[in-house]
Formats: sequence, structure tokens, C-alpha cells
Amino acid sequence: MAKTSLSERLTQELEKLVTEQLRPNDKLPSERALSEQYHMSRNTVRVALNQLFLRGFIYRSPGKGTFVAEPLDNRADVAAAFSFTQQMGAMKRHPESRVVALRQIPAPPMVAEHLRLKHGAAVHVLDRVRMADHEPMMVERSYLPVAALPDLDKALLKDTPLYDLLEAHYGIHIDTVDETFFADLMAPEYAQLLNVPPNSACLKIRRTAFTTTGDIIEYTLSAARADQFVYHVQHANH
Repeated sequence: MAKTSLSERLTQELEKLVTEQLRPNDKLPSERALSEQYHMSRNTVRVALNQLFLRGFIYRSPGKGTFVAEPLDNRADVAAAFSFTQQMGAMKRHPESRVVALRQIPAPPMVAEHLRLKHGAAVHVLDRVRMADHEPMMVERSYLPVAALPDLDKALLKDTPLYDLLEAHYGIHIDTVDETFFADLMAPEYAQLLNVPPNSACLKIRRTAFTTTGDIIEYTLSAARADQFVYHVQHANH
């Protein structure tokens, strides 16, 4: 029978600590403190923490420390999210959106290209914090063509999700969305809105929404908390 290494034993002990005694976003003791507590070298502690990180039990914030991650089963699956509101409802969580800012600007070249507009065409810039059960989950910046949504304002968005508003008020139906996901670190201004440490892990999402006529109505850049979201996909080998 294979002998359990010191790092494996410590990994098991720390897994019990983060799953049974601590709560999501609680800070773990430092490597030095764990080394003294468990009477093991800092290198052994580092190996064990790396294992927990790779398994999704903890996350790290540079300069801040190591924190307990949300259990994977409790995280929203961004791959299955056609709309944040619908997904939170399916998880029996209460979705909310707080409009941080709404303004009009001439479309920068990158935004114009994504929306298939002429450079400088007027676009709405909509900044929102998306929440579930009053917990901030992600920050979104959406670009929308003013020509298609001339009277868009905060009052219209106050109590109505964006996609529902597009359907009911403008007669615009979202047919498909194209999304790209990549890992990044949380910018300080977003970290403040989401109540997480600056430079903590986050999932960046680029979304382009297409109408039934093939027009692009929305280009959105989002920063989602890594401790609240997971990317899950199934593959079939036929």
C-alpha cells in the first residue's frame, strides 16, 4: 500500500479546514502560520495550497493572501447563461441589476467594429453591477447602438432586465449570443464594486448579441467573480 506523503496529508487537512470550518471568502492563515500550526515546512505547505488551488477550493489575491472559494456546485455556470436574470432564476436566486452609469459616446474603433457601426456613431455605454440575493456577482459594460434604442434611459432599466426591455419596448428579440471567456485579475475599480480584493481572480466575458434579423444589438464586456462562477461544458465523442 502506497504511503501518503506529507503534502498529501496536509492537503487533506487543509481541505477539511476550508470545507468544514471556514466560509467562502474567509482568509486562510499565511504559509508561515500554517507551517507552525501543522509542524511542516513552508515548502510542504506551499505544495498543499497549490493542490487546493488547482482543485478549486481556494483562490489567491496578489498582495492580499489566500481565500476560500465558493463550492463549485454553488457557482453559476457562465457557459449556460443566455441571460443572467434567467440563470439566477433557474438557480432559485433573486437576480438584481444596479445601473452604475448610462451615457452616450461616439463609438471607439473597436466598439464600432464589434457593433458593425461607422466609427464615431453614437452608442449607449451602460455600466451595471449584477447581483444575486443582494450579493454582487459581476460588473458589466454594455455598448448599444443609439440609432436602434434612441430613448434608452435609466428609468426604463430600473425595473426591467435589458433583454426583456429590448423585447417589450423596442420589439427587438435576441436570437443568438456569441461569447468568449478568459481568466484575468480584477481591476481595482471593479473590485470595489464587487467587494473583493483588487487583483483577485476573475473571469472576463465578451458577449455579442444578435437579433433575429442578424443585426448586432449589444456588445458587452464583463468581469465576473471567480469564486462565484464556473465554466462547465460537456463533450461527446461520437
